Amino acid sequence: MKTKVITLIKAAFLLLIFTGCGHDFLEEEPTDAISEDEVFESYVTAKAALIGTYDQLSSFSFGGLYNPIMADIMGEDVMVNSVNNWNWWIEVYQMNLLPNYVYINNPWWNGYKLIYDTNKIINNSVYIPDATSDEINDLVGQARVLRAYTMLKLAQMYSSAYAKDPQTPSILLPTGDEEDIYTGFKRERLSDVYDYIEGDLTAAANQLKENDDKGFFDRRAANALLARLYLDKGEWALARDHAKLAYEGLTLMDVNEMYSGFSTRNSETIYTIAYTQEDNNTYLTLPSFYWPVGGYSSMRANKDFVAEFSTADYRKGFFLKIDDIDPDRFLIVKFGHNNSVGNAERICIRASEMLLIEAECEAELENYTQAQDALYKIQRRSNPGVIKSTATGQELIDQVLLERRKELFGEGFRWQDIKRRQLPFHRDGDHWVKLSFGPQDADYYKMTFPIPQSEIDANDMLENSDQNVGY
Repeated sequence: MKTKVITLIKAAFLLLIFTGCGHDFLEEEPTDAISEDEVFESYVTAKAALIGTYDQLSSFSFGGLYNPIMADIMGEDVMVNSVNNWNWWIEVYQMNLLPNYVYINNPWWNGYKLIYDTNKIINNSVYIPDATSDEINDLVGQARVLRAYTMLKLAQMYSSAYAKDPQTPSILLPTGDEEDIYTGFKRERLSDVYDYIEGDLTAAANQLKENDDKGFFDRRAANALLARLYLDKGEWALARDHAKLAYEGLTLMDVNEMYSGFSTRNSETIYTIAYTQEDNNTYLTLPSFYWPVGGYSSMRANKDFVAEFSTADYRKGFFLKIDDIDPDRFLIVKFGHNNSVGNAERICIRASEMLLIEAECEAELENYTQAQDALYKIQRRSNPGVIKSTATGQELIDQVLLERRKELFGEGFRWQDIKRRQLPFHRDGDHWVKLSFGPQDADYYKMTFPIPQSEIDANDMLENSDQNVGY
């Protein structure tokens, strides 16, 4: 397992950095790192560098916590509690963000550190003297998926929706001459960013095989990310086809597995991030913020969202009212700990999401029977007596989107779903901050994060005029 490998190499390689700066004051070799040249002198050290990039991806300030939490509390279904919230996520929930906030800076800089390191792996692995061609393909393929995963997340956060304008300024693409890091990079068009991500994932899907350890990216994961990419672009047939490749042969978790706390990988897992006592701050994990006891325990569900679940739906059991803990709002027990606080896995990609992508795409392609079939597979798992939908057109699309909310809540999708489809944003119920605006309203800019002011200040290729609209 990934966690065991990391534990074995952590003492030697956790502080591994890539050196390449030519500044005189940095000429001395660090004593707690190995140089870039040494990294690629053997397959073992290159593999350690790759594992180091996975560790960055699981960081609490990126994929481990910030991304999924923020993507749900910027929606209408989940909130951070109005009291006993430890001052976490308040500005995010209020959608009152500024370019110098930690919630803006941390994902950006963490993401670009990861991109820089994957660039080194992709560009240098071919020179590893003792690596076989299969080992090189595996290193490069995984690094490509890591880079693509990161770029896609950054593009979704810091640029407006593809459906609104594919030519909008998006993120930076530091993938060429590394000397440019001393002057900076301009914002590329969103369509060019997506083309680059598509190229990485397509190449990786051809380079990689399926891996039994879902703590690492493999061919199945590359296809799953291609499905997400094409979904953003509204390329329905391609999104459907890659979603089917991603979930082919997998079995959906049963109700008992669903109730186990989404805290360990299972039969439908495509990619997972493991939180361990060694690798992560115990309290800066998803179960710490969601589980009602042990940790921050500050996440709540909107009563209007809970009302969307029928009494026969087993997933309604994810919501509890316990007066001794919170007499006013619903607690969420979807994400649990394994034996101790913060010890769990965050399942980032799973088969249920892929089935819902298939359902949405088939509905958009007017293949209504196929869309109804895919939707029914998800619904009947948590409600065996549910009646299969006979809806068509927009009604069926709306049913699929509602099912995405119900099945994937807390997993980091709702904000992006609103944004990618340019839906109206309406937050009511027992939310302590209520908001309402549509894609034609001025406030819709809040669905996109600002570019960090720290990037604009440090990057010679950017001016304040390059900031996103509204900031």
